Amino acid sequence: MAEMTTEPTIYVIYIATTPEKCWNALTSAEFSKLYFSGLQIEGEWKVGGRIGYRTPEGNPHIDGKILEYDPPHLLRFTWRVVSMPALSHLPDSIVSYRIEPAGENVIRLTMLEEHPEGIDERLLGGGRSGWPAILSGLKSLLETGTTPVITPPPLPPEMLEYMKEQGA
Repeated sequence: MAEMTTEPTIYVIYIATTPEKCWNALTSAEFSKLYFSGLQIEGEWKVGGRIGYRTPEGNPHIDGKILEYDPPHLLRFTWRVVSMPALSHLPDSIVSYRIEPAGENVIRLTMLEEHPEGIDERLLGGGRSGWPAILSGLKSLLETGTTPVITPPPLPPEMLEYMKEQGA
């Protein structure tokens, strides 16, 4: 039997930018598609509002609800993958972006993915391989105006095994 976990995933990155520019990049569809594997964020920018990411074709990929909204410091929302049937039964995760000043024109961005309800630990590899590429793309975009072409990492074998068990 697979082990269940509530272990969070956390990444901290320092970016030579202002809190306002980072906030705009995190909440703008035009920016998000440049560093987030083509996904475009959309939201009703208030506590309780809907938030999600759409594929380049316009299909829903992530769906959620905004839990905390404090521009340009904190965005916290539920996160559910809706585009992959093998994952659609999972409980919501919670993703937070915390932006803090960390020097002159430097911010510290903390991304936290929480799992309030236990999930199969094999699923954590997907986010742990994807978040570094996403955050690195964001950093490059904000610091240089361009994003490197990052090949998305393949899904980890453990996650593929899980999805196969789910009939995907």
